[in-house]
Order: sequence, then structure tokens, then C-alpha cells
Amino acid sequence: MENQKHATAIWAEWSDEQLLKNLAAETEAACGRIYKLDQPTQVDSVELANCDLLLKREDLSKVHSYKWRGAFNKIKSLHDSGFGGTMVAASAGNHAQGVAISAADMKLKATVFMPRSTPLLKQQSVKQLGGAFVEIRLCGDSFEEAAQHATEFAVQSGGLVIPPYDDLHVVAGQSTIAVEIAEAGLEPTHAFLPIGGGGMASGVASVLRARFPKIKLIGVEAENQNSMGSSIQNGARKKIEWLDRFCDGTAVAIPGALNFRLCKLLLDDCITVSNDQVCEAIQFMWQKLRVVVEPSAGIGVAAALQAKLSKQDRPLTILSGSNVDFMMLPKIAKRGQAQRPETRYYAFEIGERPGALSSLLDRFFGTMNIIDFQYGQVERDRAYPVIGIEVPYSAIDQLNDFLAAPGIPQHAEVTGTAAADFRVIPFNVDLLKLPFFAVIEFANRPGALREFMRFASEYAGVCYMNYTDTGQTEGQALMGFDFENIARQTEFFGWLDESQTKFEKVDIEVIRHFTGSTDSPRTWKDIASSLIRSPSKPANDP
Repeated sequence: MENQKHATAIWAEWSDEQLLKNLAAETEAACGRIYKLDQPTQVDSVELANCDLLLKREDLSKVHSYKWRGAFNKIKSLHDSGFGGTMVAASAGNHAQGVAISAADMKLKATVFMPRSTPLLKQQSVKQLGGAFVEIRLCGDSFEEAAQHATEFAVQSGGLVIPPYDDLHVVAGQSTIAVEIAEAGLEPTHAFLPIGGGGMASGVASVLRARFPKIKLIGVEAENQNSMGSSIQNGARKKIEWLDRFCDGTAVAIPGALNFRLCKLLLDDCITVSNDQVCEAIQFMWQKLRVVVEPSAGIGVAAALQAKLSKQDRPLTILSGSNVDFMMLPKIAKRGQAQRPETRYYAFEIGERPGALSSLLDRFFGTMNIIDFQYGQVERDRAYPVIGIEVPYSAIDQLNDFLAAPGIPQHAEVTGTAAADFRVIPFNVDLLKLPFFAVIEFANRPGALREFMRFASEYAGVCYMNYTDTGQTEGQALMGFDFENIARQTEFFGWLDESQTKFEKVDIEVIRHFTGSTDSPRTWKDIASSLIRSPSKPANDP
């Protein structure tokens, strides 16, 4: 800890010229160290509208991220100087993997603190890379909280913290990315550099500025993560009060002191991209190169896709990593559809009778793409289904006109409400006579669900529906049916068998978890007021 404070004090006293000169010397030294662990990564390209985008493939390294460079350079410099103690690190994932592989290579002990929200893939990778040399401790809900735990542990144990970005040796290790670019004979005109804490952006910028003086260096941050851009604009480091964590690898609330100074000195501009643009960039990379990168690695590509580039330009960005949580892929795919249609949610009030739901779909939504259906019976004579409709932007005005036409059932828009987004479906199982619940499978094509409900309503009343379009070949819905008598139920089962409908029965005792009370009948006003609310603020907003 004292060595780190002393090192920080030294560079803080340097002039800008001395800082850049000493960083260049450390970068040269780093080139003599890091290739003992891994090899240079390749540069690929992908075609944009007017030019090709150069891609530095850090996702192809041993740890599928650039972070090994800075971590290994820092630890190797300590090891070569005789250090043999315990290392401490805080990381949301990629830096931890760099520390782990370095510790194992040099047979040093390391304790790594990671936020509890760290994707399981990154936790497993750290364990695999570090083996017996690394202990993982999950602490806090953010990188900042994990870093605080790491600092406290280092003070108590006498361990040495390996910073993820705010350190001269770490920055010099990341700088080797740009050395490889220059030595490959490439001459980029623009560099879109992803920024989290700023270690990679500042290091790469220092080399590119020295090798290509006319290059335009653009720092790129995700929306609600723009701590570097805000700090540069502010003239001093500024902390982001609410931090969006969709791009988890760059979710840093305040940039490093060294990195801020370098970025302020070297960058021509610092811009932001939206999470939707990041997802579109990831989908773009998949379509063009069959490459899947993590959200943080899509930031630079997103910026290049938005930039106004000419045929003479040679833009560059860095695919910083591919350690993406598999469970994030559906969310990325959904948000990454360029020019995707808009989804609107509406709550309707209709009569509660057999065939009422299928009639609503056939009469009013026969030509529309229904991607979500939420309904649970809460009254004997009234029903309040919520329907999600996918609407092309060009057809939104027509939809609004349609919903304002005479004869449309009473309704309210509930798009963006917590109840609709989190699928809170009111339901009272006590109203049912002879219920049957099952997961029903049907062809995922327009009209298939309406057809099923139309035929099913000849035998039963639909009392529950939980369906959302997953984009798979086969659609599935959790459905509940209620029957007047055993004979109708028997006929329904016969029809299911005859129609070869695939289903999986759900025990009624499981369904009772959804039950409500009949003591207080719900009016349309009650339903609407419970559904129609402004979208909630982030959990840590005041």
C-alpha cells in the first residue's frame, strides 16, 4: 500500500511531458515482459457503410480480454523486483482473470474481491485460471464496494493491491495493444476507445498519439457510465451518482486519477452511446464475423457505426473482451434489433364468459402481432387481460386511431409499468369450478395462439394466460381452463389428444400460489389504477 501511494505521488509531480516520456519507457519495458504469458492478438476488419473498421481482437487472448496485459505487467515487475507476498485485487471480472493467470504463472498468492453481481462465467474463469493460488471473495453490489473491501483487507493483512486501471505499470501493460497495432503497419485515422476506469484508453492513446500525430482519438462510454467524459468537461474527476451496469466491464463510477490526467491530455473527444446501440453493435459483429463480444466490447463498435466516416478514413476500435454471461444473450438480441418495432401494452376490460378472450383477439387483433398475453381471472363477470402488441414505427398512428374507434373495449395503455414488465398477473383460483392448468405448446406463427384459444373456448373458459414470444420455433404458454362439468372436461381432453397438442400438466397446488381474495371485488378503476403507474426509478435513486 505504501509503495502504491509513493508511486502515485511520483507521477503526480511529473510534468505532462515527463509523464508521457516515462509512460513510453514503461511501455517498452512491458513489451519485454508480457509476451512470456501470451502472444499479440490479431487485427481483423469489418465493412461499414463507407469504409472498413479495424478490430483489435483482444477477445482472442487467453483470458478473452485485454486485462491480462496490465495485470501481468504490474505483477511481473513486482516479482522481478523480489516481491513474494500476497496480492489483493478488486474486479468485476476481467481484471480478476488477469490477476489470476498471472498469480498462477508466478506462483504467488492472490485474494480477489468481486461484486456479488459478477457474472458466473467470470467467477468460474478466475477459479480455473488461478487454481490453488487464488481465493475469491464476493463482497458488495458494485465494483466500488468490492474495492473498498479489498483495500481494507490489504491494510489488515499486509497484502499489496493490484489496481485494475489507476497505475502506471497497469497502463503501460495496456499500452502494448497500440504497439502491436503500429508494428502491424496499420495507420488508423480514427480510434474509438472504450472507457471504464480509463486504463486501456489512456495507454493506447499515448502510443497512438506518438506514432500517428494526426489521428483523432475518441473516448467512448456507455450511457449513464460517462464518468470520464463528465470529469473532462468538469475539469476534475467527477463521480457518477447513479451507474448503469448493463455494460458491466466498464461500469466505473469515477475514473482513475492517472487515467483522467492522460485522457484529458490525449483525447480529442469523449462521447456516449446508448445500451440499445451497444446491442445493435454486438448483433452487427455477429452478422458480419460470427463474433460474440461482451457489452463493454461493443461500445467502440457502436460509436463507429454512428460516426460520419468517409471512404478515406481508416477507423479502429478494440474488441476488449468476450466474457459475456450466456443469460445476457436473449436481452442483447432483443435490444439489438436495428430499427426494431415498438412494443405497446394495453389492459382491456371485457365480459368474463367462455370465448370472450378469443373473441377479443379475433375481432380486434386479428391482423396484429401479439407477442405477450397476461390474464388471470379475478371476478366472475369481468376480465382484465393485458395484451402486448408489436407495432412497426410506421404503423403507430394507425394503431392509435384503431384504439380510439367506437366499439373498442374500454382499455388503458400500461406500457412500461412495473406490473406489465415484471408480469404481475392478478388471479383468484377460488373462483374456479373444475380447473386444469398446463404449459401448452403451439407453432410460433402469427395466429396460432388465437386458433388454439378459439377451439379451446368451445369446451372451456380460459381463466389464466401467461404467454410471451421467445422467438423460438415453438411457442409455449402457461394456461388455465375451467369447465362447467366433467363431461366438458372429458371432451376437452379428447380434443387435445385428437389435435395432437403437446402439453405438460401443472398441479393445481402449484397454481394456488397465485390465488387472491374474493372479499373485495375489483372495478375497472381499481384495475387501471393498479396497472397505470409511471415506470419505477432505479432502485438506488432517491
